[in-house]
Amino acid sequence: MPNLKSFFETPQKARLTIICLAVAAVTLAAVLVYAAVSLRSGADAPPAQTEAVSGAPAQSEAPGETESPTHELVGIVPYLTSDEARELALADAGVSEEEAEISREALAQDNGIWVYEFRFRTGEAQYEYKLNANTGELRGKVKETFAYPSPEVSAPPAQSASSIPPAQTAPPAGSVSPTADVGVERAKAAALADAGVSAAQATFTKAEPDYEDGKLVYDVEFFTSTHEYEYEIDAATGAVRSRSAEAFQTAAASAAPGGSYIGMDRAKSIALEHAGLTSAQVSFTHTRMDRDHGTMVYEIEFRQGRVEYEYKIDAATGRILDYERDAD
Repeated sequence: MPNLKSFFETPQKARLTIICLAVAAVTLAAVLVYAAVSLRSGADAPPAQTEAVSGAPAQSEAPGETESPTHELVGIVPYLTSDEARELALADAGVSEEEAEISREALAQDNGIWVYEFRFRTGEAQYEYKLNANTGELRGKVKETFAYPSPEVSAPPAQSASSIPPAQTAPPAGSVSPTADVGVERAKAAALADAGVSAAQATFTKAEPDYEDGKLVYDVEFFTSTHEYEYEIDAATGAVRSRSAEAFQTAAASAAPGGSYIGMDRAKSIALEHAGLTSAQVSFTHTRMDRDHGTMVYEIEFRQGRVEYEYKIDAATGRILDYERDAD
């Protein structure tokens, strides 16, 4: 026991100093104990904050998506890794890593919440997922199923037998897997085979990929000395989805000796010679062969500096039918 008599006999200034030191020691001890308890409880779980909740229920973000949860914990730094979130999305879709072709994988904030966004496709469908980056909970899901046409869908052309050559049997791409892309060259070959036209007889004006009702297809257009063809080829199977063929008018066909034309390169040269320019001086912006009032013509457009030139040239004779020169 401290000697209280001695304490009170101590000068007043010394007594105040002792009291202050005692109070400071007790306060410091309390602060240290509180800090130790806080650090220990904070280490047991990732830092989190509570999402603000509005009075109205959360709405679905797109048709077919599930509704967003009303209460969620949001980490200052995402708790899940991208690989973990991707596994959750694939598992929900019932798709393996090998089957999925992933086109989007991103971390973003959605109303103050960290989310992972995924877009991937298989041979049968395309999926879009949005998952909470801390809890892994599903916040949005869209599935679009591809509709593959049966072989009977490709009906014969509507034109009469006299207007187009007889169509051939199915294109040489029937063995292609539905998840594959036959490529533009095989799509062109499928169109030629269906039309009964050889590569030497055809001049292609268009062959490029496109999407039709969410399905990848190839738009293929070409002409011969007698007909103009337009095809839509399934990119996965090589099957013909649609076709059209139109015979050129007799006047247009007879205008070209032997049914041949001067060619696009010769038409370009004629236009450049008329403009007094060379191919190195210009940039071609449009070249196309088309029919104009029963005559096949080459439409050619090019620029030289701030000047634009437009030419229309007879495809059989090379005669300039029309031209314009326009300065910006």
